[in-house]
Amino acid sequence: MIAVTPELKQFLATSRSFVMADLYTIALASGQVLRYTNAGIQIYADQVNYSASGPLIKRTGVRMVRGIEVDTLNVTFYAGVEDTVLGEPVLAFIAAGGFDGASLTLSRAFMRDWGAPVVGTVLRFIGRVAEVDPADREQATFAVKSPMELLDTKVPKGVFQPGCLRTVYSADCGVNRALFETAGRVMASTEALNIQTDVTAEHGWFDQGVIRFVNGGNAGVSRTVRRQTGSGVISLILGLPAVPQAGDQFLIYPGCPRTLDACTNKFGNRGRYRGMPFIPVAETSV
Repeated sequence: MIAVTPELKQFLATSRSFVMADLYTIALASGQVLRYTNAGIQIYADQVNYSASGPLIKRTGVRMVRGIEVDTLNVTFYAGVEDTVLGEPVLAFIAAGGFDGASLTLSRAFMRDWGAPVVGTVLRFIGRVAEVDPADREQATFAVKSPMELLDTKVPKGVFQPGCLRTVYSADCGVNRALFETAGRVMASTEALNIQTDVTAEHGWFDQGVIRFVNGGNAGVSRTVRRQTGSGVISLILGLPAVPQAGDQFLIYPGCPRTLDACTNKFGNRGRYRGMPFIPVAETSV
């Protein structure tokens, strides 16, 4: 059953016409909270303001079914460079992983007309941002899954395997990302998947790592590094929104293959290695 206040219930039962607006509350993993509405004016509801000056937001429909089925809400942000989040363009912020791990709450506000105060709100959906499609110059789409998705979590979380169970630079891993950060710049305008840079690290040092552009047409955009050569060519797994230009600056971080050798000799973090490298392969018989 949908919970509503007595005032809203009476309003819906007696009003012949009214207007509605979607209210989006996005709680980022970093702790900041963003509030938007799809209305043409700012909406004040539940003692907070919902901005109408941010990106244009569209979504798919909401389903209500009995059982434990995982529901998914697809939300699309349409934004220009003037629309920003925490000082960064919205689309670049999303492409850089700014919405990863965020939670979203969708409510609907009811009013007599656009100049009247909100009579009440109805909670329509709560979920967690699970998948983000690569943002382009105009839009970004992300899937929000209901909390029922947590029931799909494999138990136990940790399993016996040769590779490390930790994620590099995470709190469990303990490696300080800042100590392995390398600044670089693009040397020549090249195709978006293979970039000639001034990085001089040994071959493969940044494989499976992350590159994040700090200026130019890709400012704020991060991509996974497929391969890095000793000559400074960096190959990306996914293309960039804009072609990198000579002089574009970036920060790049090495990846971890989750092997004991890399943990020991590359990151000096053997004490936190959480793999079992001496487990026999599946074909080994005793």
